[in-house]
Amino acid sequence: MGVIGDTLSEARTRRAVDLEEVHAATGIRPRYLEAIEQEDWGALPEEFYARSFIRKYARYLDVDPDPLVEEYRRQQGGGERGEAPASPFARTRSRRAEALRRRRRRQSAYAWIGAVALLAAIVVAIVLLSSGGEGGGGTAGKSAAGNTTGKGSGTAPKQESPSAGQSTAKKTVQSVKLQIEPTAEVWACVVNGKGKPLVNGLTLAAGESMGPFHSRSYEAAFGNGSVKVLVDGKVAKTPETPSPIGLTVDAHGKVHELPEGSRPSCE
Repeated sequence: MGVIGDTLSEARTRRAVDLEEVHAATGIRPRYLEAIEQEDWGALPEEFYARSFIRKYARYLDVDPDPLVEEYRRQQGGGERGEAPASPFARTRSRRAEALRRRRRRQSAYAWIGAVALLAAIVVAIVLLSSGGEGGGGTAGKSAAGNTTGKGSGTAPKQESPSAGQSTAKKTVQSVKLQIEPTAEVWACVVNGKGKPLVNGLTLAAGESMGPFHSRSYEAAFGNGSVKVLVDGKVAKTPETPSPIGLTVDAHGKVHELPEGSRPSCE
């Protein structure tokens, strides 16, 4: 062990409490508490949560958390030679700038998709107009076509178009709208029903809303429960916990919890 692990382990021993008691008081899982005491940083979530867990654990044991957090930063390469860690305001500005770049990329992509969709609509309209002109060459042509194909066959093409329209309408109805709104700093990973990342493992600041997204289903993982999840505009019931959580949203807009081994990682 090192400075951090020794300090916290000795303080816990003096108070004669075990890891389960610390978990009950702080909400930090025993395996994370043990990893902190062993300074096994690879067993913890990303650095933000590791610092948060160290600070909360130290305060519970009446230990000054600041030197321990600084030691952790030094071990991670952020505190050597007296370098000061970035201020919360600088980190927030950086995150906002990154979010703005992402929004601009999405807007550019949407504009490109819109242009392609418009071109496709024009092509379809031209094809339909051409087909209508050939089929409408005169009453004699229609009559001849009717006599040749037999009864009822002349109406078959007209029945296909409403069916295709109904199928499109059903797909639209089955799409679920999702939006996430952090209430505090939180790491987030959200993928759509095809496994495509929508929020690709980002640490979001409070109020940094993402979405709305549209998909038939979703899977999500969050570093803690400090996030409001809106499904089709309604706030879903999600766990309020300092520990990581996982959620899935099905095609009916129902929200269920995901076990740890089944959560997306956005790696």
